Amino acid sequence: TDLPWVRPSPNMPYRTAALFSPALVPFESSNVSVGRGTSQPFQRFGAPWLRADSVKRLLDDLTLTGVKFHVEKFTPEKPGDGKYAGRSIPGIRLELTDRERVQPARVGAAIFWALSRVHGDSLKVNVPGFDLRLGSARVREALQGGADPDAVMDRLLPQVVAFEKDARRYHLY
Repeated sequence: TDLPWVRPSPNMPYRTAALFSPALVPFESSNVSVGRGTSQPFQRFGAPWLRADSVKRLLDDLTLTGVKFHVEKFTPEKPGDGKYAGRSIPGIRLELTDRERVQPARVGAAIFWALSRVHGDSLKVNVPGFDLRLGSARVREALQGGADPDAVMDRLLPQVVAFEKDARRYHLY
């Protein structure tokens, strides 16, 4: 649109944060930081117990389009969610490589799947809040159970298409 970016929230300083927020917002109901209190909120995630190299390796093996993952420590300063304030924690930064091809929902599913595989005992989610943000308890349960994230997301496509078709009548533009 060539319009200047207007922050819809203090934690959305960049378009990239807004693009990746659907991938990371479910983790607000978990013990995982989504980068609040850093210069790149919603473009990274981390926790003191994170084995970032192992999680990154799993994510890289999925060959997701439009995104790359980088292991980086970060320190949340006065994060709005209070997670790990002032502590340097292991993390993974998301790099947007192709805005047209990235699929944030798939990225989020893949991250949850990888964290569940590597950190099943350390990863804690507030189930009602996580499911509300993720959109489905069945998706969370399947990913935690080790189901392939692409297969889980592919099963949702008919519902997504039906929703988009139904929602068209409400579009103003």
